[in-house]
Amino acid sequence: MNGWLRASALSLMLCISGAVRAAVPLEGFLPFVGIGLTDEFDTSEETLTFFTAKPSLAVGGTLLGNGTPHFDLALLDTGANGSLLTQAADTAFDLAGHGFDGTTVIRIGGATGFMDTRVTNPLGIYATGLASPNRTGNTPFTLDPDLMVGQTSVSLLSMPAESKLPNVLGLPFASQYATSIRNDQPQIFQHDGRTVRTPQIEFLPLGSGGQGITRRAPLSLQPGLAFAQPPLYFFNIQNALEGLPLHENPSSHTFLGDATSSRGAMFVSVNVENDGNELNQNEFFFDTGASVTVVSELNATRLGFDVVLDEPEFTIAIIGSGGTKLEVPGFFVDQFTIETVGGPMTATNVPVIVLNVTNPADPGNIVGGILGMNILSGRNLVIDPDPSLGGGNLGPQLYISDPVTTTHNWASAATGANWATSGNWNAAGTPGELWIANVNHVSGGNQTAVVSADSQVWEVNIAGNAPNQMTVRVDSGARLTTFSGVNVASGGRLHLNGGTVDAQFVEIRGGTLSGAGLITTGSGPIPGQVENIGGTVAPGNNGIGSLQIEGRFSNAANGTLQMEIGGLTAGTQHDQLIMEGGVSLAGTLHVSLVNGFDPIAGNDFTLITSTDDLGGGFDTLQLPGGIYWDLHYNPNSLVLSMAGTAISGDFNLDRTVNASDYAVWRDTLGDVASYNLWRAHFGDVFSPGTGSSAAVPEPAAWMLIVSGAAIAAAFRRRRR
Repeated sequence: MNGWLRASALSLMLCISGAVRAAVPLEGFLPFVGIGLTDEFDTSEETLTFFTAKPSLAVGGTLLGNGTPHFDLALLDTGANGSLLTQAADTAFDLAGHGFDGTTVIRIGGATGFMDTRVTNPLGIYATGLASPNRTGNTPFTLDPDLMVGQTSVSLLSMPAESKLPNVLGLPFASQYATSIRNDQPQIFQHDGRTVRTPQIEFLPLGSGGQGITRRAPLSLQPGLAFAQPPLYFFNIQNALEGLPLHENPSSHTFLGDATSSRGAMFVSVNVENDGNELNQNEFFFDTGASVTVVSELNATRLGFDVVLDEPEFTIAIIGSGGTKLEVPGFFVDQFTIETVGGPMTATNVPVIVLNVTNPADPGNIVGGILGMNILSGRNLVIDPDPSLGGGNLGPQLYISDPVTTTHNWASAATGANWATSGNWNAAGTPGELWIANVNHVSGGNQTAVVSADSQVWEVNIAGNAPNQMTVRVDSGARLTTFSGVNVASGGRLHLNGGTVDAQFVEIRGGTLSGAGLITTGSGPIPGQVENIGGTVAPGNNGIGSLQIEGRFSNAANGTLQMEIGGLTAGTQHDQLIMEGGVSLAGTLHVSLVNGFDPIAGNDFTLITSTDDLGGGFDTLQLPGGIYWDLHYNPNSLVLSMAGTAISGDFNLDRTVNASDYAVWRDTLGDVASYNLWRAHFGDVFSPGTGSSAAVPEPAAWMLIVSGAAIAAAFRRRRR
């Protein structure tokens, strides 16, 4: 969610729209690498069979680009059976100008549907991790070719311009290297105006083993394939018939398989327990591109969750190759165990989503589940497809370290104290990139931890102690950056005093997000999300103001968006939420008038602006009384308009004084004055621009209506 995440046969992106905070985060890490392309391909294998990709430990040939070598970001995704390029990357590498664009179109699919992609001609692809000094500057992105390894004779998939997926480096590449994912070396940097958060990635020779990690989980490649088989692609048979070069316009991209099977995927054995229900030795798809864990609908039922009958504990939205899938249900399982050798690997209270995902190893069927990176968050990993090359008789292995993060608790009992002061924490030292910072109320009344200068940590968790609130305040000029997320629990408050919060995601569960400033979410080309699950979002810094969010904003069914209106000008006289991304609305909108402001008919207040779609709608409106309001859900904005002053006696504000208002009077008012007001104006109908029109029936008809209402009310009371 995600945050935005990836996982599927070729692609699946998830955007979180509801969750509770758990020991296992909902979103895991997103592993990015830097890539470059070259003009290397092998024509010596032009036989009537297929072509194989070959590992290359040094860049050869010419790096592609438009005049100068181009380098780009790509998501390392072992769940993708091919590597993908965005249309922007295709253009920046100038594939057409170099003669590598290809013409064959094939359809790929994932959990959200299908996408038509174009198969490139074979070329060379190289990659490296993103630890400095591998990269220099911001734009253009520059890598050191001497640090890159790769493959030659590889056909990629070029995605259409409308796709929102990032570049993807898939399993065919990872199958020829031992991939080390170093979460103990988190990389956080700016690229194209966005924050990239990724562990350092190292591509090592096969057989390199666990790099000091002893715990390992066996991996299997299905169906019955072996990593020793090199990735391949099929030539276009039409070329052979026409006497054209066989490597031109291949009929498929490079994949891991054989001449009879075009799919390959890694699986790991897991055990899952929930409420006494168990899944034992279940094969879950292992996907570094998935930062959330998935179970199929059937396995969810076996665990006691029925997606048709049960209310989900959270929901997410998915954006993939086929578009967006909303309201994907999620639940928490009691225990999730990865079957390992060298020490147990068990997590508790694990968030999983329920989704049927096509099995990339067996198209037409679905996987039992996907092991997402949220379960492996904060750990180093090594994926070695062939450890036997280093000696011994091990099969493919996933090595899993102990956590590399450290937990630090707020210790100051002061009303206000500085975030960066070592003595305010329970352990010596100032907040650092591997810190999980738990900022919980300590003692006394309300407390505030003040971030007055730039700070970087792994994760921030904020919670109060009723009735006392714990606030993390980010002052103007300061930037609080996290590698993972910010979680605001009950009694907690994240307040922007003109500052910036830079996180993979922000999750509000019972707490409050308030203030004026900037929240930027996601990682590189994958946007994140501010998710109001069961708390309050209140733009404005101790009053009126604007809160800007880069990424997606979701106000869930139990969340409240709170706005103040004191005039016509957004940001200075009324609150506003400024979105660079999409919006999903549910829950409650609470609007109050402040500073003595008295709106008149025709006044408009733009509460939300968005550069992307605005979807959904509030379930409950708490608006200033005595006024008729119109709430306009526009494609890119939410506008509240004052239509006019309410008609006397219209207690339910439906713009007509009728029997329904009598029911409101009976149930909530009951005084004689209000009854007389309703009686005097019965039948009045609001007319925009003219106030009300007195369409009062004849007395006999009016009495009949009243009598009927009274009889119906009495009947309902007797039934109860």
